[in-house]
Amino acid sequence: MNVILLERVDKLGQIGDLVTVKSGYARNFLLPKGKAVFASKENIKIFEDKKAQLEGDNIKRKKEAESLAKTISFKEIIVIRAASESGQLYGSVSAKDIAQEITSSGLSVNKSQVILNKTLKSLSYEDVSIKLHPEVNFTFKLNIARSKEEAKEQSKTGKAIITTEITGGDIRSERAQKDAKRFDKKNNANKINKTDKTEPNESDKDSSKNLEKEEIKGKVTKTKDKED
Repeated sequence: MNVILLERVDKLGQIGDLVTVKSGYARNFLLPKGKAVFASKENIKIFEDKKAQLEGDNIKRKKEAESLAKTISFKEIIVIRAASESGQLYGSVSAKDIAQEITSSGLSVNKSQVILNKTLKSLSYEDVSIKLHPEVNFTFKLNIARSKEEAKEQSKTGKAIITTEITGGDIRSERAQKDAKRFDKKNNANKINKTDKTEPNESDKDSSKNLEKEEIKGKVTKTKDKED
């Protein structure tokens, strides 16, 4: 399907470009979002007549977006979520969640402005951008942590507490590794104590065997006395 772009679209073209796209992409995204119109003869003529005005409006909006980007006070957005020791969230963080946090910080945006091509399912500290204009993005740090204290630590170190290094099949933080070692040590100690209580040593086994022999010998002696 041929359409005329009314604004710049990433990896597609600039304002006024005549491009060919899949019909589903045009009908579900470009047309309803006002980013393009059908490339009919009538629309082509209308666009040519209004091209100068559209380009002028675009330049104005771009400058406004650039000015807005300079006034944004926050450089980091913190999202607190419950997560396991391996860093896996009990749920996920979506573009909608991020947009809500940004709006709470004083900048009203919607989820379509958040540039996020994935669903975040683990603790993280990474760059995320919002689109203020088709040609202007604002980048900030997204800090997903289990608590405000952990968020501060991630902000200080510049990385997630739960690393992506895999050791022994587990993804563990330094703290989680220490906790695991303490647990294993305690568990092994309990096993040793249990073994000591339930299994007799060699001397105990010898004493038990001697006692059994004495009991058998005594029974045999009594039996002979009765027969005599």
